[in-house]
Amino acid sequence: MTAAKKLRHYFESHHIIVVTNYPLKTVLRKPELTGRLAKWSIYLSGFDIEFKPKTAIKSQTGGKTVARSKRFSVSSHQVNGDFQAKDSKMTSYLKAVKDRIARFEYFLIEQIPRDLNMQADALANLGSAFHDPSMENIPILHLTTPTIEAKNEVQMNEEIYNWSLDVWNYLKHDQLPEDKMEARKTRSKASRYTIFEDQLYRRSTTGLLLRCVTSKSQINQILQEMHDGECGNHAGGRSLANRISRQGYYWPTLREDAITYVQRCDACQKHSCMVHRPPEPLHSVLVPWPFMRWGMDIVGKLPPAPGQKVYLLVLTDYFSKWIEAGAFSQVRDKEVISFIQKNIIYRFGVPAEIMCDNGSQFISDKTRTFCEKRGIKLITSTPRYPQSNGLAESSNKVIINSIRKRLKGAKDKWVEELPSVLWANRTTPRASTGQTPYSLVYGCEAVLPIEAQVPIARNRTYDQNAVNLSYDLDALEELREKALRTMAAQKGIVERHFNKKVKAKNFQVGDYVLRHVFQNTQEPNAGKLSIKWEGPYIISKVIGNGAYRLTTMEGTEIPRSWNAHHLK
Repeated sequence: MTAAKKLRHYFESHHIIVVTNYPLKTVLRKPELTGRLAKWSIYLSGFDIEFKPKTAIKSQTGGKTVARSKRFSVSSHQVNGDFQAKDSKMTSYLKAVKDRIARFEYFLIEQIPRDLNMQADALANLGSAFHDPSMENIPILHLTTPTIEAKNEVQMNEEIYNWSLDVWNYLKHDQLPEDKMEARKTRSKASRYTIFEDQLYRRSTTGLLLRCVTSKSQINQILQEMHDGECGNHAGGRSLANRISRQGYYWPTLREDAITYVQRCDACQKHSCMVHRPPEPLHSVLVPWPFMRWGMDIVGKLPPAPGQKVYLLVLTDYFSKWIEAGAFSQVRDKEVISFIQKNIIYRFGVPAEIMCDNGSQFISDKTRTFCEKRGIKLITSTPRYPQSNGLAESSNKVIINSIRKRLKGAKDKWVEELPSVLWANRTTPRASTGQTPYSLVYGCEAVLPIEAQVPIARNRTYDQNAVNLSYDLDALEELREKALRTMAAQKGIVERHFNKKVKAKNFQVGDYVLRHVFQNTQEPNAGKLSIKWEGPYIISKVIGNGAYRLTTMEGTEIPRSWNAHHLK
């Protein structure tokens, strides 16, 4: 375009031949052009211009001479040395081409436009064009693997760690890498290094000379001695790196290698402290209707009451927060089934779900059969993680605190105080719903004993109050919807506060993990010196919400799922 504008009088009076390898003719004669290409095409159409490709130069050396103009995987620029191969596969192809070039006395390769290579393109696309094998009259070879296979080379001698070789050559022999960027980088790095008695040192920011370690064996020796040797204290990764640096050693991956070494130390992993930050975001349970889902748990042992009752069986409704509790001398599957049938099913109907822990009385065959016959889904939480059944644990705390404050010296009177404690809880507004459990169940507030001594308006006008009660029953559904919205908003606030503390732990099937050691699995007679983590175990299944199934290294499955809080 520049030549056509400046030499317009020559273009108008002569036939112009443009020799180029670029497909200018195809580009400028496209039926649909936009922008500058359209302007250029219109401008150049007024001249007599002919586009010709560059021709190859062929010598007369017979079979030992090759001149090719072809488009294939390795570009002509790479073969000629103008460009570099960008990946290992292209490097393999380039090496194979150069090996074959060495067999000829003369070799020329150049790039040509696609429109001048129509025959080769048609043959290349022929394989994908055929669908009927009977129509194929040209042999086609389908390659399922690359024709050039890169060989996996393993360097047997890894003793020398050559990260400092360029700096050493520059300081010792005044030699720089051939690449300009690498040479500039080496010259800049060398200002922080010096050679003393044939040993390379690096100047630290404090002025201390740090010996540059260039041997893999020396690096491993330093890490082992500083971490678990005679002068080691099994410090953490960063502390270990700082200690090695203070002792006067340096290599570029010091901190990374120190952290990796600590992570592979068996003693450090099994004796490390437990992280109490939650491993998963809070998964709230929002139940849309009363008595649809109950949380079940056992409280005990308590001081023996009449009848040797020392346990409490507590069930809490997830929607209304209504609590049902009973005192027992022992809680077996028989007592659990009887309590659910009399206090839950006969009073509030059959629930859809019951959440409980892994107590033997809850997961026994009799309890499971009882629930299955009535269509109740029995959901068990992960072992040693009471947070997964948080509502039941919260109800236990409320009941125990209320009983504790009512009792003075007679601790065995807790069974007598239990009904009044439950009544007080049912008639107290809850922050999560904004309503009392009694009102969400029956549609109105309960009449308390104090109202008999100090009457209020509804006690004086019974007839009018009866009408208001009927209105309250009609508005019960609206009251429950309001409580549900309040509960959802409250859970959202709790989730946002809880999720700020989360330190995520995500495991995949096949990962190796350690499990926290509990009192029943710790080493006998070890006491304070017992390990804190045991294993390793293998993740066999991801349950979800931070729960995982485990197997031993021998393939034995561990009973029940385990929460990520107890895994690392």
